[in-house]
Amino acid sequence: MSDIYQQIWNSDKNGFSVSLRSGDGWKNPDADILLDLQTEASGKTNIDLATQPLFFQVNEEKLNGQTYTTFVQLLDNYIANFRAEDILTAEEQEEIEKFLDAILPTEPMKLALEYINQELGENLSQQKFRARLKQIWFEMYTNYYKGKSTHFCSGFEHVFVGEAKFDENFRSTRDRTQNLGEISGYHSWIKFYFDEKIRNVNFLGYKYDLQGDEIPNNPNVVTLQMLQYLTNMRGEVIAQLFKKKGGFFVGSSPESEIAIGTVVYFESINDRVKQDKRRTIINSGVYDLVIYRNIKSDGSRGDFIRSFFPIFLGNEGTETLPDVPKERPDVEVVPIEIKNNKPVIIVEALANPVGLEDTGEWVKLQNVTDEPIDLTNWEMRDKAARPQSLSGILQPNEVKQFAITRSSSNSMQLSNRSGLITVNDQQSKVIAAVRYNRANSGEIIRFERTTS
Repeated sequence: MSDIYQQIWNSDKNGFSVSLRSGDGWKNPDADILLDLQTEASGKTNIDLATQPLFFQVNEEKLNGQTYTTFVQLLDNYIANFRAEDILTAEEQEEIEKFLDAILPTEPMKLALEYINQELGENLSQQKFRARLKQIWFEMYTNYYKGKSTHFCSGFEHVFVGEAKFDENFRSTRDRTQNLGEISGYHSWIKFYFDEKIRNVNFLGYKYDLQGDEIPNNPNVVTLQMLQYLTNMRGEVIAQLFKKKGGFFVGSSPESEIAIGTVVYFESINDRVKQDKRRTIINSGVYDLVIYRNIKSDGSRGDFIRSFFPIFLGNEGTETLPDVPKERPDVEVVPIEIKNNKPVIIVEALANPVGLEDTGEWVKLQNVTDEPIDLTNWEMRDKAARPQSLSGILQPNEVKQFAITRSSSNSMQLSNRSGLITVNDQQSKVIAAVRYNRANSGEIIRFERTTS
């Protein structure tokens, strides 16, 4: 079940098909969602270059499904201001139970539980799994970050609803919309669609930091810039909330997103996630699934979900590496520099050995300096940043072959279609990086040394 995220996506019977524009029309005009990315955001709150809604058309009939209706009922259970006290009423608690009733029998949630038990060594019954879901997504907690405490936090609220930070004491009677704040979280296409429909949110344009095409050819995710309008009980705008860069899957059902987020969470507590990110591939799109757990008063990580969202890195073969700041959903993507010069170069690789798929892969490295190099705590990594540990001494001008062991689903694996190989030193600095195209069976791929 190493491709658990793809399996969850494939099992999502309640998911929506999505199409992007193609010229003056649509690539699939019969899709459930027609997504209009339009243009790149300007980066300024007062300049809106995307004059049309992000969601051009949505098949609302599918939103009448039970997992959607119970999900939508939860969205108004939270106060926008992140410092305000959230107290769930008995009715709102019942809405949580109805939502869990709706999603637990679905295939994405069944697959999630199976993976968590079989692959991660948990032993959760249906009843215990339900209790854990309610705890990690809905139970209130206090988050301690950089010496500051934030009370009444909830994983569901942050991820799917969003939390507002603005000046409550703003008293301008002339133009309340000048009260500019920030929105954190808010990683739900469903909420964005409904907010956009009633003009409570404004799509300012896409905000990808990717190489290649200006608009990525992937309809199942969007990275954007947005303004949310916070209103009072009379419908008056009391603040604008700006999100410099945010993102969410598009078309996935509530149960699919809860299942994916839950699996990432359990991988995190079982030390399967490095630096709060889980690299995976879904429908040829490369993602970092970012999972932040709460911070306890002693600075250690807690048992609640603080945030969960996808970072789209591009399609296979064109992906880039992001630099993800802690506790921030706003990220910048930094492309990998292809280099193969010194002190260590990548000489050859066997990415598609004859016989069994998971055995026989190797990479040859060479020390091109006049000094021995200690490879302790060095790594090789594949295009999904999965590591293969290195060790030993590489003598001057020595060429040594290193086996790709595939010791777990999170270990380095060489793709037969196209791939990236990097060598990283003990500080994770990229020392060498090469790409290759399709690897034929038994073919030894040779890499040239670069000049810089």
